[in-house]
Amino acid sequence: MAKAVTIKDIAQHCGLSVATVSRVINNKGAIRAETVERVEAAVQALGYRPSMAARALKSASNRTLGVIIPSLTNPVFAETAAGLQQQARLLGYTPLILSSDYDDALESSAVENLLAYQVDGVLLTVNDATSSAALERLDEAGVPYCLMHNVPRQRVAGFIGVDNFRAAAEVATRIQALGHTRIGMVSGDFMRTDRARDRYAGFLAGLKYAGVELAHLVQVDPVNATGLQESLSRIYSQEGSHPTAWFCSNDLLALATIAQLEAMGRSVPDDVSIVGFDGIQAGALRQPMLTSVRTPNLEIGSASVDLLMAQIHDTSSNTGRKLDYHLMEGGTLAAVSEMPDPDSGNTPDPHLQSLDESKDDA
Repeated sequence: MAKAVTIKDIAQHCGLSVATVSRVINNKGAIRAETVERVEAAVQALGYRPSMAARALKSASNRTLGVIIPSLTNPVFAETAAGLQQQARLLGYTPLILSSDYDDALESSAVENLLAYQVDGVLLTVNDATSSAALERLDEAGVPYCLMHNVPRQRVAGFIGVDNFRAAAEVATRIQALGHTRIGMVSGDFMRTDRARDRYAGFLAGLKYAGVELAHLVQVDPVNATGLQESLSRIYSQEGSHPTAWFCSNDLLALATIAQLEAMGRSVPDDVSIVGFDGIQAGALRQPMLTSVRTPNLEIGSASVDLLMAQIHDTSSNTGRKLDYHLMEGGTLAAVSEMPDPDSGNTPDPHLQSLDESKDDA
């Protein structure tokens, strides 16, 4: 983690005393314009933020945690926010929650706003943890942070999430074990969510292990599922065999897919099976209940606070944790009426003992 720039660093860079630099930064006393310009240039060149100095100089923090999530309306992130808020309050901290709307620029802007508020640490879900200007900025500023839901391959300050790759691979083998060989996937845009990308990679690996190829991939906007209706209409208007099962990279997409298929006159699960990911309440309350991978969203929020606190108080090295998940058996996944093609592959090991996902723990 990069060391935060201090007033002393600015003073050395300018060839001025610490006291003079401090007066310029805090706008105290009469100071020559030339001196002010030198200090301001150094501040810009070194990436110094006054809030970093305030954090170092004051005896107590302001007990505020910054939070950045992709959506305020997505039930997954609402549940995560509820979990972290409860835990933060128990520890005497107040969360300041911002949304990025799956936009990289807004993500970076949110980080700058939180740094200006002098938060003690940041909890966040980024679009892509492998290439994030927001994370680079936090590293540069030396601010403790913990990722939520992102499970990056490279080492970061800390993360709490689930193994999206393995969970999706298990979904693939479960679907194939029920006789499905024509299987499609509906996913959020890979460029805007690394969770969807990891689930796609895992699903492909699971299908390959089961001896089945992915029949169709539909990528849509992760916020409003733009393009879903057009894509499904095109697929089902074509002659030939259509998918008998779809895996959706999240439950909101699964519910939207069910609605579209039913509008096209197809019954779930009699004509086509659907499996989602997240286990949100809306899926559990519908009839038939949505089959989905249930993720511990409340716990992801609360555990992220605990890990961030350990970093703030220097009681933990940079670590990450993958929490347990489970396939929530609902009524939207059923066996196909006909027997599977004999060339579709053998029934796989449900525990995927031989599946090498080639993903290192971060």
